[in-house]
Amino acid sequence: EKQFFHTFVAEIDSKLVGFSLYFYAYSTWEGRAVYMEDIYVQPDYRGKGIGTKLWKSVVGAGLAQGCTRCNFQVLNWNAPSIDYYKRQGATDISESEGWLAFRMTHDAMKAFVKKGESASQ
Repeated sequence: EKQFFHTFVAEIDSKLVGFSLYFYAYSTWEGRAVYMEDIYVQPDYRGKGIGTKLWKSVVGAGLAQGCTRCNFQVLNWNAPSIDYYKRQGATDISESEGWLAFRMTHDAMKAFVKKGESASQ
């Protein structure tokens, strides 16, 4: 079975305090890419560099695989994280390039695949 994701975890005194979840993707324009799906640090452990270490681990893994970029999303209300990512060199491509994020739910996926099935057979 294909491995769908990879993860790094942060532990302090054998207690899980954070994680990052990522996977590899491919860009038709730039080649290999790493996508950071999630990064989380428990509130009591924030501001101690744990999130930065987790993010660097994802980026480092991507570089080791020959990736040319690291993609991720941030909720628009999370101003502290947005500012932090920008300070580290990340670009908000919704601002600079006009990209929008879309999602298709499981039900929408099934309905989409079924659309027009009988007409095409």
